[in-house]
Amino acid sequence: MTHEKATHAGVTVHPKDGEGIALGKTAVTVRYTPGHTPDHMCLSADGAFFSGDSLFIGGVARTDFIGGDAGQLFDSIHAFLSDLPETTILFPGHDYQDRVKSTFGEEKKGNPWLQISDRETFVRKLTANPPPRPANMDYLLRLNREGVKIPATISADEAFRLVSKGADSSVIDVRTGAEFDGEHIPGSRLIPVDEVEARADEVRAAPVPRLLLCRSGNRATIAQKALEKLHVKGLTVIEEGLGAYLGAGGNTVKGKASMSLERQTRIVMGILVLLGIFLAIFVHPAFLILSGFIGAGMIFSGITDCCAMGMVIAKMPWNRSTASGNTSSAGGTCAAKPPCACAAGAPPPDK
Repeated sequence: MTHEKATHAGVTVHPKDGEGIALGKTAVTVRYTPGHTPDHMCLSADGAFFSGDSLFIGGVARTDFIGGDAGQLFDSIHAFLSDLPETTILFPGHDYQDRVKSTFGEEKKGNPWLQISDRETFVRKLTANPPPRPANMDYLLRLNREGVKIPATISADEAFRLVSKGADSSVIDVRTGAEFDGEHIPGSRLIPVDEVEARADEVRAAPVPRLLLCRSGNRATIAQKALEKLHVKGLTVIEEGLGAYLGAGGNTVKGKASMSLERQTRIVMGILVLLGIFLAIFVHPAFLILSGFIGAGMIFSGITDCCAMGMVIAKMPWNRSTASGNTSSAGGTCAAKPPCACAAGAPPPDK
């Protein structure tokens, strides 16, 4: 479903401004709100307003690409603000500061862009100094308009090309916190593989294509499969992991070196095998079961490409980091602050 001015492949439903749509027992009203794009729409229902990429919490959309128009954005925003009460709950399309909602009244008081009542001034300030074009914007446009399939994997060379053009905030590092502290791609986000399911919404907040990274590619593939079960789309594994990325010329931030999870797992398995043999010789032959159990576990891991022991070791205190929960330093795809793909920065001061 898109506006009739849209050019999205395969879309057959084009509601008009003011048209009602039944969502179960709830009546949803379509608002045509050009500005960010010529075909932008918002939705209104039961005292709530879903503003998409028009009005954000504390900000507004940028209009310098995708056929946007700052004057139309001003008109669209002020039209729905005047038509609906100040108690209307605002649900923007994007916000990566853990803010989910606001109200029209709160935005009228605190949003700096809404303090500009003159249309000409609004247009001049919004178009004065647009943020850089995001490196992932071509992917987003193709995905939205053509339904293009994001590749399941990309080479380290291609990943380096994307990151060098500004897509560092697309990188989801699924290694342990200690590994991340030891070395990581600047601007990447740490979400260890054992946490990806619980933090799937953080993955969704990353720009498409969402680049999954680990040391060799194995854990990234595990994370990809887990997230796909939760219907997270746009996931791409960087083939052969961080080592290949470095080989392609990628830059990293280095800290205190740590042992990789793979090496830790091999060491623990070796110790348990030797322990089983030692106890079988000096205590009781039944302890050979321990060595056999580890061998069976290694076979199972090879067949399924999933290592339960590795997941357990990943949870150990020495593999944790204060970086585990930190967001990317580069901001999200359409975050309100700092300015990114869909959001404008703060209004420039008057000279």
